[in-house]
Amino acid sequence: MNTISFEKEISRAIIEKNAENFDMAHLNLSDFNRRMDKDYDLICRFTNENPRFFLRQELRYPENTNTIASQINWFLMWKNSQDQKSYFRMFFSDVRREFEAITFYHSPHVQKDNVYFKLADNFKKKYTDYAPLGFLSTDEENYIKEEINIKFLRNL
Repeated sequence: MNTISFEKEISRAIIEKNAENFDMAHLNLSDFNRRMDKDYDLICRFTNENPRFFLRQELRYPENTNTIASQINWFLMWKNSQDQKSYFRMFFSDVRREFEAITFYHSPHVQKDNVYFKLADNFKKKYTDYAPLGFLSTDEENYIKEEINIKFLRNL
């Protein structure tokens, strides 16, 4: 559990160059597995000496979309960006899309069933006291946690 393996042999220099990225990927994978009670591992592929992560358990072509692997890839782009504010907006937009799948059921005119309760429970497990790990300041992490709580968790 929580392991990162390489698709093919990689030089020691490339591994050392990307050590911070691997640490960040491992932190976020471990956090996700703990929160969601999963046992996922990652496979790392390199393109031009840049890592891309994929779930070992659920490889899909062309990418694992909407998984912790795709989120980690997204976090790496965020980490390397100079414009944090635009990434905050995109991050909250991604969370909002997940939330909107649940809010369809959040109406007095719709019978809440097991689908709603499962979606809501998974959303709460995933996002309660959550922020991406390994590259944000403590103030930025706290900002994300508070915004998720105010904008989404309070409304479930």
